[in-house]
Amino acid sequence: MTNKSTQLKSIKSLIPYFFLLGIVTTSLLSLVAHVGWNVFLELLSHFKRQYFLISLLLFSLLAITRQKRLILIGLFCVGINLTEIVYWSLPTLGLRHSGTGDLRVLSSNVNVRNNNYSKVISLVRKERPDIAIFMEVNGAWIKQLESIADIFPYSVARVNPSISGIAIYSKLPLENTDVKFFGTSSNPSILGSVKINGQVISVIAAHPPPPFKPVLFHYRNKQLDEISQYIQQVNNPVVIAGDLNITMWSPYYKRFISKTGLRNARQGFGILPSWPVKTTYPHYSKIPPFMSWLISIPIDHCLISPELKVSKIRTGANVNSDHLPLIIDLVIPKEK
Repeated sequence: MTNKSTQLKSIKSLIPYFFLLGIVTTSLLSLVAHVGWNVFLELLSHFKRQYFLISLLLFSLLAITRQKRLILIGLFCVGINLTEIVYWSLPTLGLRHSGTGDLRVLSSNVNVRNNNYSKVISLVRKERPDIAIFMEVNGAWIKQLESIADIFPYSVARVNPSISGIAIYSKLPLENTDVKFFGTSSNPSILGSVKINGQVISVIAAHPPPPFKPVLFHYRNKQLDEISQYIQQVNNPVVIAGDLNITMWSPYYKRFISKTGLRNARQGFGILPSWPVKTTYPHYSKIPPFMSWLISIPIDHCLISPELKVSKIRTGANVNSDHLPLIIDLVIPKEK
């Protein structure tokens, strides 16, 4: 009995160290992701929110043990994870605007297997965006979207039966439209421009491939690089929106931002995770709603030139896709 009691005490005394080990591990994963230039390490970079939630839970358990020295170390590590999250909720001078927006953009990956067209159309009619961008559109989707022609008299679409179809609809005249294949021959991007407050705004709708395989990882990065080269040659303010299949914590995303000088419209409004969402078809139908929230990451983006401001940005209602729509209200300064 004495030996068992001693062993039990020894195991019990190690429990706080296990909690601390878990906290330190999540912090290391978060830090290692900063150098994640290969496909595996880059994958680790996308889950900063999850690292923080795990470390916070473990820290709560560690705090119960009252091991002051371990608690201080754990608190430091939790702080490392917290900084990656809180940054996106801090108000940013020069980006947010308290007034009403001049341009509402809706970006939605509808999912090519989703045939619940009415939900998307209802969302569009409710939100009434000035520009709507849809990804993974096929022939059936384009036919259904003809019903919103009363809202959007201007449109450009590149239909594909796979996941690379893309379309842009606009209330405003779309000028200088073009379909470009940046970095790959299978993932089109749509270019165009609109005029607001005397300003010409260049609009880019993009959907780089999901980096599930090394070859797709390479194509996604190549496409982002070529888009960044294109943006550097544009003289007008730029709005690029779509499912970019990358989070803000990826080194490839940071390189894109560094080269283009664009800013993420969600800065100051929170992380706004957008994928995956529970849907009615395989792979996603069995995800419990809470688990969907827990594992979701922000891969749908709206990136804008510094001179543009953001009045509001939010995720929209579930349209039976594996992505939530993104709705952005932008303030366009009047041309001087």
